[in-house]
Amino acid sequence: MNHNLINQCEIVKDLLPLYQDDICSDSSKKLIDEHLVTCEGCKDLLQKLKSTQLEEQLITEKNNILGLHAKKERKKTFTIGICTASILMIPVIVCLICNLAIGHALDWFFIVLASLLLTASLTVVPLLAQEHTVLWTLGSFTISLLLLLFTICLYTHGRWFFLASVPTLFGLSVLFMPYVIRHIPLPKPLSQHKGLLVMIWDTIWLYAVLAVCGIYTATSLDYWRISFGIASYCLILPWMLFLIIRYGKGGAFTNAGLCVLFAGIFSSTINSVVALVLRESSRLFINADFAGWNHAAVDAITATLILLVTIPLGIAFLVIGYRKQRANKQ
Repeated sequence: MNHNLINQCEIVKDLLPLYQDDICSDSSKKLIDEHLVTCEGCKDLLQKLKSTQLEEQLITEKNNILGLHAKKERKKTFTIGICTASILMIPVIVCLICNLAIGHALDWFFIVLASLLLTASLTVVPLLAQEHTVLWTLGSFTISLLLLLFTICLYTHGRWFFLASVPTLFGLSVLFMPYVIRHIPLPKPLSQHKGLLVMIWDTIWLYAVLAVCGIYTATSLDYWRISFGIASYCLILPWMLFLIIRYGKGGAFTNAGLCVLFAGIFSSTINSVVALVLRESSRLFINADFAGWNHAAVDAITATLILLVTIPLGIAFLVIGYRKQRANKQ
């Protein structure tokens, strides 16, 4: 009898979802009704199914309400964006009429138009963009800013467009490229090295700034040797710190020790390297002559103090990291 009851419970449990949705046959429904009278387990299971169904209905209704609210908000935002764009068109039309009325060519009109496009990129685009609002805003702002610079340069008969635009793009990339690279989809191998991509991107733009400045202002080859030489040496520090922190496998203390040691060595030798590039000195390392109170003596004292602080501190971090690694292995 118990065996038959167990078999009947299994059958009823399989039929309960259909019973709950009222889509089972009359004979099955009758069987389930009779079984529920005597089986508390199946009755509890039916109550749970009813509770689950009610919860799903509440979730569905909530999502529908939130969806309708979001749709209304998007529609309202879109309407505000259209109205803002229409308001921005008023000065464009006024400038166009005034420019034509006084018989001038359409010269400064395009400067006004480009300026309003720049304003629209910060006011209208965030209201109209449905997804990736920040990315659309940054992209439209950058394009409209470059368009404004180009328009001003064109109508002033200047040759400074690249001299202004390249440093501008470099500054914008330093500020916003980490956010952009984080939110744009990339192939899987590249998505694991987004920090490296940002470093490469910023480095390229830094050299582009130096190159543009050299093209417009350099009068001798010394500019290229000095600017690229000093910049390349200065880039060693952020690149090494990034590689140690991002790809170092020695643990937090080991990486910290390497960073401190490298920063100390770099800081203590930077003046000597700059003097060597400028050809103010033929010696690469610090001047060990502490006699007198001159420029060389101050550099030597400063570099020595830096090394006296950073080397013991870096070694201490390395020792702590080594001990932690050994303790973890044990």
